[in-house]
Amino acid sequence: MAKRFKKRANPKGGTPTPCIPNGLVIGRVGPVFKVRGDDGRLHDCLGKGEGKRAVIGDRVRVEAGVMTDLSNAILHQVAPRDTELVRMDALGRRPQTVAANLSRVFIVCAVLPELREGLIDRYLVAADRQDIPAEIVLNKVDLLSDSERDFWSNRLAAYRRLGWPVHEVSAHNGEGLKRLAAAFIERTSILVGHSGVGKTSLINALCPGVEERVKEISEATGKGTHTTTTSAMYALPAGGAVIDSPGIRSFGLWGVSAESLREHFREFVELQSSCRFSDCQHLKEPQCAIRLGVESGDLDERRYLSYRAIRESLLDGQG
Repeated sequence: MAKRFKKRANPKGGTPTPCIPNGLVIGRVGPVFKVRGDDGRLHDCLGKGEGKRAVIGDRVRVEAGVMTDLSNAILHQVAPRDTELVRMDALGRRPQTVAANLSRVFIVCAVLPELREGLIDRYLVAADRQDIPAEIVLNKVDLLSDSERDFWSNRLAAYRRLGWPVHEVSAHNGEGLKRLAAAFIERTSILVGHSGVGKTSLINALCPGVEERVKEISEATGKGTHTTTTSAMYALPAGGAVIDSPGIRSFGLWGVSAESLREHFREFVELQSSCRFSDCQHLKEPQCAIRLGVESGDLDERRYLSYRAIRESLLDGQG
């Protein structure tokens, strides 16, 4: 059933009339939105009014047949969102919505470039804030020997213990892709992560026919090069859709305070009621159940250090 917009006041007076969205934003290049209409047709749209704030995944109202130099339709309205993945913008001044109406976030990491748990944890916090389930994907496992494979599996074991699915896959030889593909069925998902981890390669493997350049890894630096510069949504053969997002080097949190961060580390939530102080921030407070859990080995030390690092960046205003 199509979702109705909130009623908007009529500038000329009278009773406001609800609008029915008739399209889905599946891409954007500069000011031009690519919208797939409910009739299956694709429209290049320019945003007008509130339509300018649309992002990938938004249900929108468009008026077709309005010709301009850049478009054949005008995007007028954006339907209320069920969920949205939000980050801090590059200047640290305002929220930037990455995508809307997501039912799953897949955090892609790889054996090259070097995995950074801090980025994984930031995405997990952002997803938890919107109650979006998250899963972790370790790509390029075909590059690993058996002993190296054990090392990487153990490195991500803390996330498995905490209930996040971890997929070990290879876009190159297809290992693990059948199970990963099943997790996408009938969902609107997004792949996020560093540049060069192989998000576009995975989409090419999961959705044959998508003509996207595969990210390349610089032999000199081991850093990813940005080949996907804008987000785009692709329909999957078995049902559902997946969004390929540009690779990033950092993810600033928005809408999360240093004080509330602890609520988004799931291993803290049950234990922190045992802290001596109800407002314990798990730093230097006496009789802190979280620090005692880390010292005893019951809680993962790497995750705890990640919490402290993220908290410090929030206090510094860097998200």
